[in-house]
Amino acid sequence: EGLTRRREIAKKYYEAFKNEKAILRQSGIVEGHAYHLYIIEIEKRKELYDYLRTKNIFCQVHYIPVHTMPYYKKLGNKQGDFPISEDYYSKCLSLPMYPTLTQEEQNYVIDNIINFINK
Repeated sequence: EGLTRRREIAKKYYEAFKNEKAILRQSGIVEGHAYHLYIIEIEKRKELYDYLRTKNIFCQVHYIPVHTMPYYKKLGNKQGDFPISEDYYSKCLSLPMYPTLTQEEQNYVIDNIINFINK
């Protein structure tokens, strides 16, 4: 079942990164969580994102702070209005998370993130 597999993937990510100091926060293990996304936070988010792309690992960034979108800027919102959401956005990275992700593929993702951190 897809939900069971997503929870297995989340647990493996959590275990792999729980002692990595460069990973500021991660989705972790939450009872009942569906793990639509698995997110880590890292200071060098853009650098990690670019590095993983060179390894054919395609992560995503969720979600752009609403107040920075054109419609809300027109209403008078500006960069700096919500510093906590802006800080989170600058560090968050959604890792590959889908039920058909194989253990080998997940190991490849984990190994490359750890390689990036240790370089």
